[in-house]
Amino acid sequence: MITLSILIAVMGFTFQPANAQTWEQIGKKGDWANTVAVVALNGHLYSIEKDGTLFETDEEGTYAQMGKKGEFDHAEILVAMDGSIWTVEDGSLYRTDPETAVWKQVGKAEDWKNTEAMVGLNGKLYSIETSGTLYETAKNGTWKQIGGDGEFTDAAMLEATGGYLWTVENGTLYQTSVQAMRWKQVGKKGEWENTVAMVGEQGILWSIEKNGTLYKTDMAGNNEQVGKRGLLKDVTLITAMNGVLYVVEDGTLYRMSN
Repeated sequence: MITLSILIAVMGFTFQPANAQTWEQIGKKGDWANTVAVVALNGHLYSIEKDGTLFETDEEGTYAQMGKKGEFDHAEILVAMDGSIWTVEDGSLYRTDPETAVWKQVGKAEDWKNTEAMVGLNGKLYSIETSGTLYETAKNGTWKQIGGDGEFTDAAMLEATGGYLWTVENGTLYQTSVQAMRWKQVGKKGEWENTVAMVGEQGILWSIEKNGTLYKTDMAGNNEQVGKRGLLKDVTLITAMNGVLYVVEDGTLYRMSN
């Protein structure tokens, strides 16, 4: 099953300055204890709680409930793209206006019932189904298959940044151009076999290994360790916004700063 890059289960995080990086607490301690998913959009973080309630949080940590309590209790996938929040709920695709929290169904009901992972790229949604087949969805809900059947069967993670789709397959990182439908290996074979989560933003891939070590990778596959080994062992959620990495540890939100 594809690992969603917004949610990881790794375990013992101590925030310390390392490699000129420091971690800053955002908001109050424990504010994020019930959060199960988070994305960044328009300078804000949007998160869903265990009970299905949607929240909006600004860069200072001030948050507000969006819509009714529990309105997103069936959300299985959460994506931010082009000023909207996109969710897959009970196999159907929905688009939510973050300003008003008004949502509407997009496309036909249950067209996404087999979707395992989804990302936004260049104004379109790209999703991988349980069969390993890749699909492209326009904002009006019309979709088409991209590439051959089952071409992404071995994909364990899916992200989008720098105009490309990025997947980790059998421990190796691949870059896919959806326009040319060409893919290529990036970096060394098996180099990502210990990766448990990644998030892409502004042409950078942030990734965390099983032992809690953070890495930063550019589009050419050059990577560097960020901070001390094992620094992120207790992190449960990661996302990135405006070139900054945000994490949730022990129910508290932190961001990385230089």
